[in-house]
Amino acid sequence: PPRKVTLLVVGLDNAGKSSVIMDIARAMACEVLPTTQPGQICLRVDRFEVTLVDLPGAQRFRSAWRSHYSTAHGLLFVLDSSDLARMEEARKALSRVLSHPDVSGKPLLLLANKQDVAAALLPCELIERLALERLVNENRSPCRIVSC
Repeated sequence: PPRKVTLLVVGLDNAGKSSVIMDIARAMACEVLPTTQPGQICLRVDRFEVTLVDLPGAQRFRSAWRSHYSTAHGLLFVLDSSDLARMEEARKALSRVLSHPDVSGKPLLLLANKQDVAAALLPCELIERLALERLVNENRSPCRIVSC
């Protein structure tokens, strides 16, 4: 039977989470499985059924993210790398995610979205602005940053 994997897709509102999910589904050229849950897409990738859970990023919904942490195998944090005005807000949101005990030790993929925008920060600048090295080391979270 296929192994089931759940990945949470989190980030601030307007970071491009839903677009990234659709891009992943297209790029993987894999089978999209039916799901009854809104905000979820299930993909068959080789011997895996990968469920991507798109969680709302508006401030009033972020406290609900933690109810999903225990069932997740990993997280994708989508960041609008061109939204300099909200970079500190994104850093705080990422810090809250990583410091939760149910996230500790789980892999995190930070997707630096909107790299095509002229004002976008480079990955090395994002690492510095988000204090990413300190955050992942303090919270024992394997991390990889990718521009998209």
